[in-house]
Amino acid sequence: MKRKGLLLLTAVLLLWICAPTAGTAEESGPEGRMNEQKASEEAATVLEDPEEGRWLYEDGTLRIEIRRTRETPEKIREKDYRQDFNCYTAEILCDTAAGELPVTLWADSAEPGNTRIRKTVSQIATEQHAVFAVSTDLFTARGGKEAGIVIRNGEILQDGKAKHAPGRRPTFDTLALYADGRADSFPPAEKRAEEYTAEGALQVYTFGPVLLRDGEIPEELIHTDDRNLNPMHAFGMIEPGHYIDMICEGRLKDVNGSTGVMAETLARLMQERGCTFAVALDGGDTAVMTFRGKQLNTVPKLPAGRVTCEVLAFGIREE
Repeated sequence: MKRKGLLLLTAVLLLWICAPTAGTAEESGPEGRMNEQKASEEAATVLEDPEEGRWLYEDGTLRIEIRRTRETPEKIREKDYRQDFNCYTAEILCDTAAGELPVTLWADSAEPGNTRIRKTVSQIATEQHAVFAVSTDLFTARGGKEAGIVIRNGEILQDGKAKHAPGRRPTFDTLALYADGRADSFPPAEKRAEEYTAEGALQVYTFGPVLLRDGEIPEELIHTDDRNLNPMHAFGMIEPGHYIDMICEGRLKDVNGSTGVMAETLARLMQERGCTFAVALDGGDTAVMTFRGKQLNTVPKLPAGRVTCEVLAFGIREE
């Protein structure tokens, strides 16, 4: 009996020693990490509270928080118009090392680069399962070389040398988004499309003006005589992989009282959010922000915004 008991104890010990344990090299390898990431994505946190003006999405590689605020900034100059408007601020954090980066989604998903097929931002976001999607520079409205540089998902679509009339918008400054999570901007004549792609640019949109550089508002923006109020859209970076996208409503006095915003005020708001860099994208009836396919902001004349061939998106997640 003693011998049998000893043999049984030895067998149990051998099984315990040979059994795989949590944290083995095999489990912590690529397959293990993929399973962990998949589990974290399946357990994503989602919050939608339109009444309070807060939307949140968070998983293992992406965090997006959107807040709606009412902004009533003080006048910068005595003769400036009074500003009072709804502001939608999206703070986006991406794990760029895991490949979480902004992408361009095309209205025709079967034919990227097709500018003839156009849909609303909400339609594109819904059909392609984007957590967050916004309008861009609407380059097709300008057409030809007047659209400036157009790079989408690393592909050069146009290398136009857009001309800018001083004091008028758009300035054709670029918004360049790179594979390492950086964002930057250059004047239209300073850099060619091939230079952008050689430096790792995945997306280059062209609109402007630059609102912030190295955390400071450019002098030309401070001293401009353009003090008009408009619905405006800005994209900025706090640090690589950490972005702010903002849409300020306007021309809605009879709807919700939103007056629109001056470009300098928009720059100050982006600065307050911690951006070191920011640039304006197309505003007006073009500017639309969506969360999980639902449009958040109100557009002046076109309820769903202008139809477009593309959107700038974060977080493509199958439902």
